[in-house]
Amino acid sequence: MTRRRRPPIRKGFTLVETILAIAITAMVGTGIATMMSVLGSDATMQYDLRSVLVRSSTAQSRLSAYIAPARCVLEAEGPQLVLWFDDSRDSDSVHASEVRWIRLDEDTDRITVEFLAFPETWSQTAVAMTDTEHASNADWTSIRRSFASKGLLRSAPLADDVTRLRFDTDSNSELESRLVETTFDMLTSTNPVEIRLTESIRMHNPPTR
Repeated sequence: MTRRRRPPIRKGFTLVETILAIAITAMVGTGIATMMSVLGSDATMQYDLRSVLVRSSTAQSRLSAYIAPARCVLEAEGPQLVLWFDDSRDSDSVHASEVRWIRLDEDTDRITVEFLAFPETWSQTAVAMTDTEHASNADWTSIRRSFASKGLLRSAPLADDVTRLRFDTDSNSELESRLVETTFDMLTSTNPVEIRLTESIRMHNPPTR
């Protein structure tokens, strides 16, 4: 009696099976890559959102520290806000040392506040002569440039990574303004985000002369 031979056992994959396995692996890999890309984009958006919230909150606090206690607005033109911050000379008039310039430094993408700072070695007479009195409607840009050219201006940062800045008030007459709206674009890892902040002058008291 003869035994029937068993068919040989195949070892390995056929060409069709190999191609199919490669195709499935590629599909799975593409799906994983897409999912990781979406997750990465979502993580970036969340990071940008948190960063903008923190930075805009800091900017609001710093701007408020100058706008809220100021006596009045002297100028609000485009990217520059000029405040009569206090009447330290007790004269009911504006002296240069009492002015604060808030503006955008386009070289550093930073909102800064600028003010006069006299050398400690100066006498009281020299300070008094340099701390000139000005009309409320003076050309504050020219005055700022004049003191800057003499090296008498100092600055402090209020907000970083800013590409556009605009100030608006609630009145056509800047001296009568009580509300200041600050609008600026804050940079992120993707697109700039527009920020709008509003602050009021609490004790409005413009100069009498």
